[in-house]
Amino acid sequence: MAVLLIAVGVVYQKYKNISFEAPRKESMTIEFTVSKDMALAAITGDLFYYGFIKDETALKYALENTKDTKPGGNEAVKVGDNTIDREARYRLSQSMTAWQIADVLLNSGEYSPCNNGCPESSFSPELLPGGNLAPTIKEKYEWVKTFKDCVEAKGQLSSEQYTQRTGNPRSCVSPDGRQFIDGKEGWTEFRGG
Repeated sequence: MAVLLIAVGVVYQKYKNISFEAPRKESMTIEFTVSKDMALAAITGDLFYYGFIKDETALKYALENTKDTKPGGNEAVKVGDNTIDREARYRLSQSMTAWQIADVLLNSGEYSPCNNGCPESSFSPELLPGGNLAPTIKEKYEWVKTFKDCVEAKGQLSSEQYTQRTGNPRSCVSPDGRQFIDGKEGWTEFRGG
């Protein structure tokens, strides 16, 4: 019985330590923004969903037990006796441990008000669920190679009336800013006008 209890204790301790480890060995630094209405559950949930932590409970524990050298005001997110500043940006990496992320969230916020509207995503650059980088607009539309592809990608088309009036072929500007001419191969960089 004693051996079983020790074995369970060892397994539990190993699991507990693993939950604080970094999810990746190497990764780039990402800006994480805590908006003015974000709650603790949203912060830990986003960091888990996008692959920055292995376990939300482990991060909450680390947040409560890391020294907070920069206590926030009344608007800050409360975590035990510690605080996370709202309307702040934090530089995080998926190769940080839960302890390192807790230290950044508690002590390294950079004030970033959303006076002109906040971005839709809390992460910059934008991430996919699981933590991989979202494709850039150029990557998203790299399949567009012809006028027909541009139309299919819902690019901006010149009007038929313009074509009839000027005698020029129809053009399409793809969402990534490339201009395609009906009946011509290739594309040019769109220069509005």
